[in-house]
Amino acid sequence: MYEGGVYQTVRSEGAMAGILPPGPAQTKPLPCLHETNHHLPPHQQFDAWRDANASFLEHHCPPSRPDSYEAEATTWSFGRLALTKAETPGGAYSRTAECLRRDGLDHWCFSMALQGSRVHRTRDQISMMQPGQIMLDSLAQPFEVARTRSSWVFLYMPRDLLPEASRLGHGSRMLNTPEGRLLAEHLRLLATELPRMTATEAERMAEATQALIALAIAPGSRAEQAISGPVATAQIMRLRALIRANLGSATFGPARLCRLAGISRSQLYRLFEVHGGVAQCIQRERLAAAHRALSNAADLRSISEIADSVGLFDPSSFSRMFRRSYGISPRELRLATSAGTHATGSHMPAAAWQAGNFPALLRML
Repeated sequence: MYEGGVYQTVRSEGAMAGILPPGPAQTKPLPCLHETNHHLPPHQQFDAWRDANASFLEHHCPPSRPDSYEAEATTWSFGRLALTKAETPGGAYSRTAECLRRDGLDHWCFSMALQGSRVHRTRDQISMMQPGQIMLDSLAQPFEVARTRSSWVFLYMPRDLLPEASRLGHGSRMLNTPEGRLLAEHLRLLATELPRMTATEAERMAEATQALIALAIAPGSRAEQAISGPVATAQIMRLRALIRANLGSATFGPARLCRLAGISRSQLYRLFEVHGGVAQCIQRERLAAAHRALSNAADLRSISEIADSVGLFDPSSFSRMFRRSYGISPRELRLATSAGTHATGSHMPAAAWQAGNFPALLRML
């Protein structure tokens, strides 16, 4: 999966550190989140990389401490997709249940090695990946990875953008099919071309990418025929839809969700356990709905009206939770939206492109 890093200050023609400098309006490049530890002394590189990833992944210190641990990753957002190209040394890391509770991310991830290899293990499944192979798995499940020195491409997309993949459950799947190989070649080309694309070009490319993804896992494809996961993911998606439909009620909680869904409280808690609990999920959905509204320049409601509409009636609590989730206050996001000062060529505020904000970037897709 993606590995973030330490933010290195980069100055280019007076541009904001880490963000590609804007060109003419017609040729504005995509912003990118570039993270690296190359500028640090070798003996500090592993600790810095591990600490920068702490909210998303846990890196495991090797038995003998490496003399150096140079790593870097660059992420571009286009449409509601995010593509990361990473260069990493050999090592091991995991996404634990604690990581899941901490960041609440449940996105789909397509991963492919350009160079190197890895062993990927979930609960009862072990996959060995070689260069050119592509895997689909979920950030909603714990996993462990051991890999050689590698160059990787990762494509992330929100779970609701790919309902067809609910058949996967929480397992991972190698897409060793003609459709999967076509998608793999597309991702390889994207990693080369995205840095040269304008925002408008990238938006069109997002549509093409989603079409290839749909083809790779379409009903009737060999990839789809191999899927035999549990129905838990489909249940989660139905429950999330019920949550979104009832956000305006401040008293909406687990008890009412059980009644609407026709399931027991113990079943509900079991389904959401790996996601940090049902109450946390409801809160994340409220904040996400508020973020979408505040990012919409056509939505003229006040901040308090938007908060009320998603069931968050305490202004101070709303502001505090919002900043903790997105790295920016509701007022700052509203001002950035009104002034048009989102990150160049992106639907995201500039704060999402700052150091250590990779989880926030994914939440905004």
